[in-house]
Amino acid sequence: MEKDIEPGQPLANGSRRGCSMGGVASPVSPGEKQRSPGKLRAFLRRNCLVLLTVSGVLLGVAMGLAARKLQLSRAHMQHLAFPGELLLRLLKMIILPVVFCSLVAGAASLDPRALGKLGGRAILYFALTTLIGSALGVTLGLTIKPGDQTGQVGHIDRAPASSTLPSKEATDTFLDLFR
Repeated sequence: MEKDIEPGQPLANGSRRGCSMGGVASPVSPGEKQRSPGKLRAFLRRNCLVLLTVSGVLLGVAMGLAARKLQLSRAHMQHLAFPGELLLRLLKMIILPVVFCSLVAGAASLDPRALGKLGGRAILYFALTTLIGSALGVTLGLTIKPGDQTGQVGHIDRAPASSTLPSKEATDTFLDLFR
């Protein structure tokens, strides 16, 4: 009689054949699998972004370790680094407008009476901290001059900078259009 019942159909004791009942073992023959493709598909659909992110990180680490052993030239490394550099620059470019727009949209969705001083203070705080951060970054950049090697200990003066510049290839010029 039990052979006529399909998996997932209720049995006489109230349990379902082939389904787990929260820690209670359901009467399933030893050779029968309890996995259902629908559950796996639902799990993958729910966690797709997390799984793709983790697999992308692992793939990137593996590719980085493999590329290190290849001993690529500087030009090849620049070409491999271009998509990542482009992504980071695009993310940096979009952060400030997204934060500002989310603040404005949040303030606009509130009732003007409820917004009152709190909304004005939030926008003022955001504007002031952005202004202070920008001014501090420009000031420190002009003061410290990162990348300038003339102030290093043991620096040896070389020929004029124009003779030591690396030659620029056509691909570098093309990639600079997007940077």
